[in-house]
Amino acid sequence: MMKTASRILAALSLAWFAGQAWAAPMVADLSKYVISIDSGFTGTDVLLYGAVEEEGDLVVVVRGPVERVSVRRKDRVAGIWMNRDAVEFQDAPSFYLVASSRPLDEIAPRNFRELHQIGLDVLRLTPSAARPENEIEPFREALVRNRRREGLYSDSTDAMKFLGNRLFSTSVHFPANVPEGAYRAEVFLIRDGKVISAETTPLFINKSGFLWQINFYAHSQPELYGIAAILVALFAGWIAAVAFRKG
Repeated sequence: MMKTASRILAALSLAWFAGQAWAAPMVADLSKYVISIDSGFTGTDVLLYGAVEEEGDLVVVVRGPVERVSVRRKDRVAGIWMNRDAVEFQDAPSFYLVASSRPLDEIAPRNFRELHQIGLDVLRLTPSAARPENEIEPFREALVRNRRREGLYSDSTDAMKFLGNRLFSTSVHFPANVPEGAYRAEVFLIRDGKVISAETTPLFINKSGFLWQINFYAHSQPELYGIAAILVALFAGWIAAVAFRKG
């Protein structure tokens, strides 16, 4: 029942939104702008929907905050796997999703996609230290592969849904391990290798409840947090000792 009601509301929202849209080549919006993460968070979906007035291909890009990420390569040494090399990337998106109406290489040339950072194959990942490109590329590929496996990077031409010629929508899935921070959802209407229209909508993912309070004090009051953690550990140890003594 809840799923049916949600679909009806989504359809009504699309219809209303389309009625307002025709003054612009494209308009787009999100079903919600804030995602709260608590101890029971298992992931969530956000609906991105909109309408177009002109012809063209649609591309949706959702990016999370950038972060420093180290990628390590292991080699077998004397029968033991050891970290032998590592590359740190200083500006890797913590989350990156692309949904498009057609394959990206059919929509726009590579140099265009590099300019707008559209596609995992052109994602700008800058190493902290200069190294030859042929040494960096395997680490870039490993980073993208790892993030795909974690559900934090994805691209698809099947996720874009159309109702008629003007209404469109796609569901953006945020997994349970999604990082908090400020995100942005970008929608491009592209024709003949040019951006006809673009929309950018912010999205915020924040921790809430007890989990958020722990995270807040861990970063804002690290000394008090450390003392509290030690006291909790000592108290837990004392409780365990008493329980075993009684047993």
